[in-house]
Amino acid sequence: MLHNGLVAQLPPADQGLLLRRCEPVALKAGDILSAPGTTSGHVYFLLSGASVALVMRNGGGVGLAVGLAGWEGAVGLQFALGLGAGHFTLQVQSSGPAFRADGAALQRLSDRRLSMLRTFAGYLWGISQEVAELAASAQVQDIQARLARWILLSQARTHQAELQLTHIHLADMLGVRRAGITQAAKNLKDMGLVDYRRGRIQILDLAGLTAMAHVPQGAPVGPDGDKE
Repeated sequence: MLHNGLVAQLPPADQGLLLRRCEPVALKAGDILSAPGTTSGHVYFLLSGASVALVMRNGGGVGLAVGLAGWEGAVGLQFALGLGAGHFTLQVQSSGPAFRADGAALQRLSDRRLSMLRTFAGYLWGISQEVAELAASAQVQDIQARLARWILLSQARTHQAELQLTHIHLADMLGVRRAGITQAAKNLKDMGLVDYRRGRIQILDLAGLTAMAHVPQGAPVGPDGDKE
């Protein structure tokens, strides 16, 4: 459980209480953990390798990912606050392990543990800043820069040297046509920033890819979630 960055911030006593309410689960790429309209659900504390995208979808199913959670945090914390699902669809991007807790049970626990509630609130504030940044980039950056940013964020969240991200999935996350992703990925590869083969991406030039992404000061871009 300590391999989850959010849980590691809690006092040992809170960690123990939380662990008693959790069960291990295996997340599979493409799984939907929560969708708008759901009144109750689970909180997932992600471990290394797993990542979950926060996606906004319109009535026609067209999506735009505005956040990505990995080993550093959790998804579904809104259920621990009694708020319901909200507007996000929580979609697993990268398969991997996680610990799952019932939202209602975690709400009862956090109501009694102020330190836990404060830690959750601080994490949610950080996520809100990322959502704002990614939403803004969708308005002002080209596909190539946005793709570079998503690749960097994906590696930071999973700690994986090689990412399994298909053109179809990336197009869905960025809310663009597949042809646009194909061209942008080719450009990044031709510049020597990434190696891309059959849905597998490896970063070759971290500094160059970061420059291409126009990452805001202080935003997580490196493998450990810190700017390099």
